[in-house]
Amino acid sequence: MFQRLSDRLRPADPDDRDAGLSIVEVVVALLVFAIISVGSIVAVGTTLALSSDNRNREVAANLAAQAVDTARGVNDVVSVSSGTTTTTVNGTIFTVAQTAAFVTTTGVDTTCTPAASSGNGSLFYKRLQISVTWPGMRKSTAPVRSDTILAPNSRLNDQDTGTILVGVKDTTGAGVSGLVVTVEPDDKSSAPGKALASASRPGLTNGDGCAVAIKVLPGSYKVTVSRADAAPWRDAYQSQAPVKTGIVVAKGDSAGVSFTYDLGDDFAVKYASTYTGGTFLLPNDLKTTVLGGPLPYTINGNVSDVYLFPKTTGYQMIAGDYRPTGAEGGSCLSPDPAAWPANPTGKTAVRQPFVAASAGGASYDLPMGVTTVKLASASDTVIQARSTTALNGDPGCAATQTYTFDVKNKTAKNEVTIALPYGSWAITSGRSTSSLSPLTISGLIGSVIGSIFGGTGSTANVVTLDPRPAS
Repeated sequence: MFQRLSDRLRPADPDDRDAGLSIVEVVVALLVFAIISVGSIVAVGTTLALSSDNRNREVAANLAAQAVDTARGVNDVVSVSSGTTTTTVNGTIFTVAQTAAFVTTTGVDTTCTPAASSGNGSLFYKRLQISVTWPGMRKSTAPVRSDTILAPNSRLNDQDTGTILVGVKDTTGAGVSGLVVTVEPDDKSSAPGKALASASRPGLTNGDGCAVAIKVLPGSYKVTVSRADAAPWRDAYQSQAPVKTGIVVAKGDSAGVSFTYDLGDDFAVKYASTYTGGTFLLPNDLKTTVLGGPLPYTINGNVSDVYLFPKTTGYQMIAGDYRPTGAEGGSCLSPDPAAWPANPTGKTAVRQPFVAASAGGASYDLPMGVTTVKLASASDTVIQARSTTALNGDPGCAATQTYTFDVKNKTAKNEVTIALPYGSWAITSGRSTSSLSPLTISGLIGSVIGSIFGGTGSTANVVTLDPRPAS
């Protein structure tokens, strides 16, 4: 075979020696060279990748060990929380993910609050898991992991006490840190607990949104969370300092209580939004009803900014203290435009639509009735409006509503323009709320939607503010 190859490469005939190689032979030679070159490149690349991966794994192992050492150096294991950090070493960004969870004597493994209300056992130790990753990891390369357990420096429980674990998360499910947690005996319970000793009181919530009250005597407790900076955070019930009661603690057990708490969306409310006639007064003690949460929520005062718990579906508002049929203390349907039946021309009214905040803020236009009144005396400084017998299709307000105004911007004719929730109102004025006299409705002011009906004779101070279009 070698002889034939030699004859082919060095033909005996001098003319054949000058003929050279055919194109097929050149292509075959190039293909062989390409295969050898690609194989060499792949081999070199693989070697470099393996070398880089080994270096990165070594760095990752050191970072994992460092994270474990840092956690072990913390005096209070409760403050050790889950979290993710990044560290750049030799131009490579390493992500260190840390997961911390309590393990109880009954084997319950929980980041903060156990799922069961009782039977969880006493806190035993804290489990810590570290996972380190970096960009460009080979598919076959697993993250570098390190697991350890953290024992408390002192006993968290004894046979005669229990524990309360408090967990707070925002609307995204992330833990909320730095919150003040207060645990007190639930005085409304038939078996309230005892006031906590200073060493038993929970600290601020950690990175998991977790705080723990230790060595709590058996009984029923209430738990409150709040912010030390008074920022406008809210829970689903619009409470700035939400409270949960009836948290029962038993000997040798861990009770859990969880909250959802977040920075409120800012709604800028424009009252009497459809009125364009100029200056008007709002009641000092105006009430606004917010719908869309678990329960109707009442805003007190004519505030321009309302902070409400973040909801993707938003909220619906009604000017006035709207109370549905069957509400405790009596209903009050007058403020709700949708509760008014069709008027003689067949026109009806609707509530303002649901509005959701965008980027934490939204504006809300809220129509009201507006009317001009003439003071009973030029020296009057107070105007009072009191809900009265329903007139002109008003669905009525069984729970009496009263609103008060400070007289401002009165005209030379002693007239003042005021805005009120929809409904029937008897309006009086005086120098104080203890000395009021009926006044007269001196001007019926229309608006974009709604009609106004004034009283006559003995009811000259009565006005019905109607949300239905007049025509």
